[in-house]
Amino acid sequence: MGIRDSFWAALGRAVADSHDVALERVRAAMLRVTDEFGGPEHGRLDMKISAAREIAELWHLRPDLMQLVSAAQGEEMALECVTEITALFKKHHLGGASLRL
Repeated sequence: MGIRDSFWAALGRAVADSHDVALERVRAAMLRVTDEFGGPEHGRLDMKISAAREIAELWHLRPDLMQLVSAAQGEEMALECVTEITALFKKHHLGGASLRL
């Protein structure tokens, strides 16, 4: 493998790693929220979060997370938690990207 091939291979790996790192960062944050605000009856949400293989799957679990926190602490706290989680998606999911007008 020449220098050119190794450069492109490393670049491709960095992009993939960055997606995986984002996936795990979001997953960990969501699991912390379920641990803090959920009870044993919310194990199914924990399992869905843990089983997600794509960042889009976690994106679609945000309403469930909002409902969990809202039931435990109210809508204001739920909105705060979900807003922080949403910010973690950044460029890895269109809804997490900040829009500049």
